[in-house]
Amino acid sequence: MNPKKHEPLFSTCRCGKVKFEAVGAPILTGACYCASCQEAGRRLEQLASAPPVLDPDGGTGVVLFRKDRVQCVKGQEYLEERRLKPKSPTRRVVATCCNSAMLLDFTKGHWLSMYRNRFPTGAPPLEMRVMTKDRRAGVELADDVPNYGGFSGKFMFKLLAARIAMGLRRTDITWGKSARNH
Repeated sequence: MNPKKHEPLFSTCRCGKVKFEAVGAPILTGACYCASCQEAGRRLEQLASAPPVLDPDGGTGVVLFRKDRVQCVKGQEYLEERRLKPKSPTRRVVATCCNSAMLLDFTKGHWLSMYRNRFPTGAPPLEMRVMTKDRRAGVELADDVPNYGGFSGKFMFKLLAARIAMGLRRTDITWGKSARNH
């Protein structure tokens, strides 16, 4: 595959009422084991009939894209944000039609972390695991990709390169009305 030409990738909620399109190369594909991702995953999985968010080892698989390369092409009216704390800069966007967690938006950033398990086909392979120092006790990680205790230099470099490619601008995303009592 030509690295400059990528077919669009589509992520969908479980029932198919919500669909996102991501164009261009992803910034990276990883699994995060931070305490916030684990807590949010547990909460999101407790929603009625919600599909899994966490991988069996407790990590959260994500595909990072620049915000300017992702659009909701169907079902925006079903999107609702969830935050661990009311003023948290990190929000998770859920499709309320079937309680599928769709993406994580660090609102102060220039990227979206789209949940890897929401891509029915074509999700890029895992490149790295980050924040592994926070993984659940007893979890042994495979050595198939690099495992970083925190955020690696490679991770930070890829985010910076994406920001530069965007002309240092930040795109605000307004998908997802606020959820009450979350």
